Formats: sequence, structure tokens, C-alpha cells
Amino acid sequence: MARAAEAASTLRFVYPYAPGSGGDVLIRLLAEDMQAALGVAAIVESKTGADGRIGVREVMRAEPDGNTLLYTPFGTMVLFPSVFKDLGYDPFKDFKPVTQVATFDFGLATGPMTKVRTLAELIDWLKQNPAASNVAVPGLGTLPQLLPLKLAIETGTRIDAIAYRGTTPALTAVMGGQVALVCAPLGDLVAQARAGTITLLAASGKSRDPLVPEVPTFIEQGFSVSGSGWYAIFAPAGTPDARIAALNKPLVAAIHGDAFKARAQSVWLNPTGTTAAELAAIQKADFELWAPVFKAANLPAR
Repeated sequence: MARAAEAASTLRFVYPYAPGSGGDVLIRLLAEDMQAALGVAAIVESKTGADGRIGVREVMRAEPDGNTLLYTPFGTMVLFPSVFKDLGYDPFKDFKPVTQVATFDFGLATGPMTKVRTLAELIDWLKQNPAASNVAVPGLGTLPQLLPLKLAIETGTRIDAIAYRGTTPALTAVMGGQVALVCAPLGDLVAQARAGTITLLAASGKSRDPLVPEVPTFIEQGFSVSGSGWYAIFAPAGTPDARIAALNKPLVAAIHGDAFKARAQSVWLNPTGTTAAELAAIQKADFELWAPVFKAANLPAR
């Protein structure tokens, strides 16, 4: 009985990737805030494996009492149905949205291979150099792969993705002139862009990222390419709506706090904090935006 009571008084956030990222930093800060707000122990557990699917499935199978929550980047809940044949969960049927935590934009940059300075110049270069039109990305089935593909489809050009294990080796390939382009989270590209070793051509937000306002968007340069990443919290399907609401209120209050905002911006994330309904709408809209891109680009599920 003591163990059962202890379990019920513990709020557990499952993060399906390795610790150490900017997103991981934020959930640990949120856990501290929730512990203070609710008067219960709040812990963060990294459950890695199968590209994040192991952690997601663990939360899916958890008791729907609101004590075990999934904290995840958007890919697992938006892109993965198009990436994997045997996903093992349904992002829409097996989970209930709680709140979006933060968003982040992506950047498209180039280096010495192209020597272009604008997106318009890049399109001309792509048309003249189709065999060399490639982009280094930190993983396939991700927005860094899909954003350039969407640009290629719109402009009638070709951009082939080359997957690297993270942004650092992808950047190295572009700076060394082995690859034409790199697409990655915008914050990962800022230091090299400001140092002049790469040229940031476009950012993926609908408007300029307030943390990197010097980078124009695809949209303002005349291309209908946009898409932002996000981190969010989900509960297992069957969790009572009243419990979702009780969790949402202190989470959103913490996300809107000055300390959280400062920490988020230090790792190039823009804090949001939404209602559960708003997150559900965001998830649905993003799925409907990107699933057709997978099909148009003939990207087979793995």
C-alpha cells in the first residue's frame, strides 16, 4: 500500500530521447515548477530507443491517471506516421494533448560550394547544378529533410538529402565544401553564420524568429515554405479531461514565467504554453501539412 501511495504522488515525465538537449533542459525545469505547484515529486526519465518510439509506447501503456506524461518533440506525434510502417501507436487515438511547451524554427544555409548569398541565387544554382544539389540534414524523416524537399517541389528543382548523425557533422560537411546545403534547427546554425563560415539563406517560421531576426523567412522571399518544430506534453488516452485541465494550468503558468522564458531563449527555443485544444489543433494542422510532402516526394515508410 505504501508503494502504491508513493507512485500516485509522483508525476513522471517520459522523454523519449537522450538527455542533454535544449528540450531536455526545459522539461527538467518544468518538473521542478510542477513539484512546487502541486506538492508532489516530479521526475524526468529518458526512455531512448527505436528513434523515440520506445518512450512513446511506454506512456501509451501507462495508467491514464495523469501521473505519467509524454514530453516529446513534434516528430513523434506528427511525422512518424509517415516515416514508419510499424509505428506501434496512433498519435491521435492513443494520446490526449496537454500543452505545447515551446517552438523552434529551422534554417537553410550554404557554404563554399555554392557561394550564393540569397535564396533566389540558390534556386538559379540548383537549376544549373542538379547533380550537386544536396542538403546535409541531422536525420531522415525530419523537417530538415522535408523543408528543402518542399522548396524543390515548388521550384521544380532537385535537392537530395544526406543524413548525418547530428547537426555538427552536417555543418562540417557544408563548411568543408563537400555538401551544398545544410538544414537544421536555426539555433544550431547561428554561431557559424554570425562568424561568417556559412550563409543563412532562410528561416522556416511564418515570421522572422525573434531570437534571430536578421534571417529572412522563406515566405518573405516569395516561397510558400514554412514549418516550425515544437516540444509538447501529452497524456495517455483515457486520462480524464478534468485531470488534463488540472495539469495544464500550472504547466502554462510555469511556461509563461520569466525564469522559464529566459532559460528557453538561451537554448534558442520560444516558449508558448497553450490549451489542450490549441495543441490538438496544431498537431492536426502539422500532420495535414507534412504527410502530403512525404507522398509528393515519394519517400517510402521504413
